[in-house]
Amino acid sequence: MIIFTENKILRTSPTDALRGPAIILASIDERDAALALTGITVISGFPDAENNSTRFESRELYDYVTIHIPDFVRLDEESARIEGYITKTFLVLVGDSPIIAKLEYDLSADLGVASTPACVLAMLFNLLLGQEMHLLESIDDDIENLEELATLKKPEDQTQTIITLRKQLLALKRYFEALYDLLEELEDNLNNHFSTSQLQVFRAHKNKVNRLLNKALSLRDYLTQVREAFQMQLDIGLNETMRIFTVITAVFLPLTLIVGWYGMNLRMPEMKSAITYPIVMGVSAVFVIFSLIYSKRKGWF
Repeated sequence: MIIFTENKILRTSPTDALRGPAIILASIDERDAALALTGITVISGFPDAENNSTRFESRELYDYVTIHIPDFVRLDEESARIEGYITKTFLVLVGDSPIIAKLEYDLSADLGVASTPACVLAMLFNLLLGQEMHLLESIDDDIENLEELATLKKPEDQTQTIITLRKQLLALKRYFEALYDLLEELEDNLNNHFSTSQLQVFRAHKNKVNRLLNKALSLRDYLTQVREAFQMQLDIGLNETMRIFTVITAVFLPLTLIVGWYGMNLRMPEMKSAITYPIVMGVSAVFVIFSLIYSKRKGWF
């Protein structure tokens, strides 16, 4: 547990309750001790579905937020979780997310920024949105690379890559939607914990989340277009294969007809001539060569 007050940093828990404004960063195991220092009485008993979602609750005398941060690279991993307990003078952030460690570093570097809960919440949202902005830029680059591959005549199969990117964008979409709802409810300020200027900061973060959400949605559309481009190249390849088979059929079908005639055991006077078979073979060869040259000039294969 680490406590930031107006003029000092406490790395050990005091024996008495805190009297002035303070920011407390604590691990999950230290939550009860941190809340006891601020005098916040927790209301518990929420359903698991709510406990496992990003949300905001305005409770008696304090506000509660919980933020679930998925691992967008390894989506099967369990989401990191940050809980926040907010009053006019205290902010308790609980969690083991790397974001908490980054926030602690920033606050330790400049103690003056930890003056109010609203300022630290703004820093938290900046850290959260900053890392996801970089992720969106990385996904954008990946889709551009896929688009270049889709222009090749015979591109390699990229189905698994496309599926992975779609899952990441879906997770980002849900994450931004939840953050937007949280900030919208935080902006309502039902417990009057924030001033008008502080609410304007939250409104700016809400607008930023909305822009990131729109970016994620546009990237999903972009990825869909790239997937369709790959499908179109596959269809073109199949069409070329079918065209080659059609040319082969057109070339050799007349020869099949000739074979059929001679296989019918009909009385054919020309069969008595010794040069009949060489003539038929020569005509067949000339027909095949002519058909192939004609098809090549027409661009059929």
